[in-house]
Amino acid sequence: MKILIRTILSMAFSIFLADAGVRGNAEVLKTLFTVLGIAFSISMSLLLSFDLSKILNSPVRKSIRREITHTRTMLLIDFVLSTLFLVVALLWNPDCIRYEICSWLVIDIELITLLCIGFSLFYEIYNFSCIHKLHGDIEDAVIAEESGKKIKQT
Repeated sequence: MKILIRTILSMAFSIFLADAGVRGNAEVLKTLFTVLGIAFSISMSLLLSFDLSKILNSPVRKSIRREITHTRTMLLIDFVLSTLFLVVALLWNPDCIRYEICSWLVIDIELITLLCIGFSLFYEIYNFSCIHKLHGDIEDAVIAEESGKKIKQT
């Protein structure tokens, strides 16, 4: 649902910006996608590096695993859609990349794609910070649990 909302917002903003004279640019699009790919790679490596073996509480471990799987799936879907948007924009006929439907409705395929990828990049950065925070919270909880056990043993 969030991806659909971001896509609709991208289209709405691109119509507004295209009407104001802003044009999409293939080079900016490629650069932004490269940055998105780097952010995606970092987020995925953080997700894959979680070590849940020290979390002894089974319901908590399953809940965290479920959230990690959900986040991974959403990141993959977002990245695949961004890739599809990029491919469509780059393969689109360059002579017909901008359509003026009426005086206030201008559709620029590259600009729509640029904004979709831009929103995806912000989504990736937000998820990156959430994943990083979760990683730290899990480490703190494991340390607290292990410290509590050591105190009880002495």
